[in-house]
Amino acid sequence: MEEAVAILDDAPSKADAIAAVVNALGTDEFEGETLRMLHDLSGVDHFSIYRVRGGEPRFLGGASISGQHALKAPPAKNDWPARSYAELKCAQKATEESMHAILMHDELKQMEDPALDRALEHYKIADRVVVCGKKAEDFYAIAALRSNATGEFAGTQLKSLARTADVLIAVCAKHAAMHWDKDKAAAQFGSIEKIEKNLRESDWGLSERELQVSARILFGITAYGIALDLGLGEETVATYRKRLYARLRLGGRHELLQRYLKLL
Repeated sequence: MEEAVAILDDAPSKADAIAAVVNALGTDEFEGETLRMLHDLSGVDHFSIYRVRGGEPRFLGGASISGQHALKAPPAKNDWPARSYAELKCAQKATEESMHAILMHDELKQMEDPALDRALEHYKIADRVVVCGKKAEDFYAIAALRSNATGEFAGTQLKSLARTADVLIAVCAKHAAMHWDKDKAAAQFGSIEKIEKNLRESDWGLSERELQVSARILFGITAYGIALDLGLGEETVATYRKRLYARLRLGGRHELLQRYLKLL
């Protein structure tokens, strides 16, 4: 019988770490498990996840070994740092020519940016890499940082991150759909008033009655309930429902829901 081939020492721990991240998808434990994997893999002390959708950057999440994260607080919508936005756009452009996620290693000491210098000094950051890639039409970037206590990334650690880049982008995109986006979408169904507000801001071109009926259908109210709520007859509600489906070229409630979700 041939001798069994020895398995590399780090293979089981790496597999276990990835499995833990996958098992945490859609839960509040995801960021902690991702940090654990990144720390075991490459000594990462802090990480942040960003997404660019439709040209708009958004901070999604992150975690820190120390519990205090340099980039944990998301910037205000109208106060996104120009440098950070430029870096994301640069990373996004770099991934357009690649079918796989890529790793970008910053030369922090060579960057002449007083604001960056102050942030690095305050949070005691020694090195940073950005794992970036596309999923569907969205761009994701994972900023992984090492503190002064752990020092700069070694070559072997950078290679480990590069080999895991596709997996990291894939799990972050999946978690975004299962957790971060789900919470945001759920808030858009919180009340009839909120749904009506979203519909008024859309380009659907509905009449006021069509909009009111549409909002109540999306809220889950039956035709009888809509009639009572709006003081209309059930046949009138059915007429408005038929009109709005025809105007939007929809086959029914399910397609209306899908159309509404695209607004969010």
